[in-house]
Amino acid sequence: MFKVKELLLTPELFENPIFRIHLRCFQLYGYVASEEQRQPGLALVRCCVFTASIWLSCALMFTRNVLALSYEQLSDGATNWATAVQYFAVSIATMNAFAQRERVVVMLRGAHADLQRLMLQADAQELELLLSTQRYVRSITLLLWVPSVVAGLLAWLDCIYRTIFLPQTVFNSAAVRRGEAQPILLYKLYPFGQLCDNFIIGYLGPWYALFLGVSTIPLWHTFVSCLMKYVTFKQQLLNRRVRQMNVQRLTSRRIKPAELNYWRLKLCATFVEEQQQIRSFVHQIQQLICVPVMADFIIFSVLMCFLLFALMMGMPSKIDYFFIFIYLFVMAGILWLYHWHATLIVECQNELQFAIYDCNWYTFGLPVQKMLQFIMMDAQRPLVMRALLVDLNLRTFLDIMRGAYSYFNILRSTQKY
Repeated sequence: MFKVKELLLTPELFENPIFRIHLRCFQLYGYVASEEQRQPGLALVRCCVFTASIWLSCALMFTRNVLALSYEQLSDGATNWATAVQYFAVSIATMNAFAQRERVVVMLRGAHADLQRLMLQADAQELELLLSTQRYVRSITLLLWVPSVVAGLLAWLDCIYRTIFLPQTVFNSAAVRRGEAQPILLYKLYPFGQLCDNFIIGYLGPWYALFLGVSTIPLWHTFVSCLMKYVTFKQQLLNRRVRQMNVQRLTSRRIKPAELNYWRLKLCATFVEEQQQIRSFVHQIQQLICVPVMADFIIFSVLMCFLLFALMMGMPSKIDYFFIFIYLFVMAGILWLYHWHATLIVECQNELQFAIYDCNWYTFGLPVQKMLQFIMMDAQRPLVMRALLVDLNLRTFLDIMRGAYSYFNILRSTQKY
């Protein structure tokens, strides 16, 4: 079991250009803490409460859906079950994050120390590559956050408006249980009041549960995408330095022609060390995400098929259309993030072989050529990421999309007959 001090990060790490946004959110939820915090032990308590509340919300939604014997419209059951199943998937991810916090902290410390060294040694083009990586990370984060926040704001604003102007449509849990009234949008997605007609659980509980979903679902997946993008950044940097073979990076003094082989061998040794660090980091990411990504693979494949079926065969309202499309977009986006960045890692790894060939190796001494040959042989070893039984690449992602659509067609054909 880890100790509180093992989760402490330096204040400078919270300003890391790649992980800044996500670390601030993790600090809010208690997954990590700063060395400047007066009582960092409270972060551990806050994290436990946060993780338990996600599982409690998931359990309440599943209990309500199981007790509901039937729905008036297929789209009603689709949105309810889709919300519950997505919370189940994020519950697995948060429990995994809780259990592997020490691994995450070690990875963040190593990545931050590496970036600090880079910013001291990098030239203008390498700093520009870092800035482009930072912009890319922000864009990916917004890509998943914006639809989640928009959907959450829609449910919140609807609840606020009805609470002020139409309170009889909000505080009507008894009538909803008897089938005499319909719940508002927020309580339709989070029907806690139908299980316990209590102000805190039935009214405030859905507000808190929606906040958990809006913030947590994009946060974890985009954070892992940042880790994977950091790997591709390191690979691009390595490929560029291999092409240049600039030995002046290792020393500031003038190098004599007779010393070139020595310094080139030393430079090649740094390339080997860098490549091993990249492989180790990729292995750590794989250990971190293998269980939740495998769960997402199974859950989202089935859920997308079911939502397509509800969308085409049911009679959804405009708001149901909106939420079903949001769910489909978010689930496809989550799967795409993992498979796309895993593919980028493989492509950057393959690019290292061409970088070695482009470095004018034929002008180097024989010992340097042999060292470069060794690096090229090592670069040929596959750097494929797996989630237990599933390879992470774009081919797998397309297979998931095709599979969901094929199963949807099977359900639609059986419905016709």
